[in-house]
Amino acid sequence: MIITVTLNPAIDVTYRLSRLTVGEVHRVAEVSTRLGGKGVNVARVLHQLGEPTHAVGLADEAFAEALAKELPSTFLPELEEVRRTLVVVAESTTSLWEPGREAAAGADRRLLDLLADRIPAATAVVVSGSLAAGLPTDLPARIARRAAAAGVPVLLDLDDAALAAAVGTGAVLTPNEDEAARLLGHALDDPAAAVTELAARHGGPVVLTRGHHGLVAHADGDCWEVRPPAGVSGNPTGAGDATAAGMARGLARGRPWPEILCDAAALGAAAVVAPVAGEIDPDAYPSFLADVQVRRIDREEP
Repeated sequence: MIITVTLNPAIDVTYRLSRLTVGEVHRVAEVSTRLGGKGVNVARVLHQLGEPTHAVGLADEAFAEALAKELPSTFLPELEEVRRTLVVVAESTTSLWEPGREAAAGADRRLLDLLADRIPAATAVVVSGSLAAGLPTDLPARIARRAAAAGVPVLLDLDDAALAAAVGTGAVLTPNEDEAARLLGHALDDPAAAVTELAARHGGPVVLTRGHHGLVAHADGDCWEVRPPAGVSGNPTGAGDATAAGMARGLARGRPWPEILCDAAALGAAAVVAPVAGEIDPDAYPSFLADVQVRRIDREEP
């Protein structure tokens, strides 16, 4: 059972237009609305792949009840309301994200109590996304340490203060290039050097996600570059969550890192061509997996 944790869920709304022009009125051709948040999307992809998974997090009562009808999940009603995110897909993709609502006092303690009963039986734990207002920035790091103490592999897809607090936990960190640059305090002129530097600071695996450029990872003393299939186009929203799902599946199964990274890159590409976040195109996935390229980069440790 892979546990995903979502600390700032969202109701995801996607508009599809032929074009988007600022200042004009548009008639939306297609609308989709679904319950979301990064950890929820990771759980959806895992569920679609047939992997046993359980989504855990904080929400309002309506969100928690509705999600439980769709996915195996337990969300504590600790938010007065769940935020919304709007994605407009036209010539390019534009995203508008509302801020997270305030979590109830003591929500972090109640969530940790819930996870304490579930983590020992888990095969992997994924904590993804931002934190609702009022939650301590070290909450994902505390979850990671509890999982590590139980011998359960952990993946953290975080940003800013929460990502900084997670350094040193030993969990798998998956920053994008902007997040890694802010954490390191300098531009990523050489992604392989940057991921090696960050892994040395962290003392654990680091996977740098680079969108259509693929992945650069440092794990178990080796550095890897992964090139995704070329020419993939569509909606990139949720591709990172599918990539995280692939890594979580690989960690849960104890696969070697080259296999984990190839599968993660293929799933990310299969999410780009899917219509909405939290899904992959199951027909495209096998061909993408065959087209992924991975190579080892020889680097000296900093």
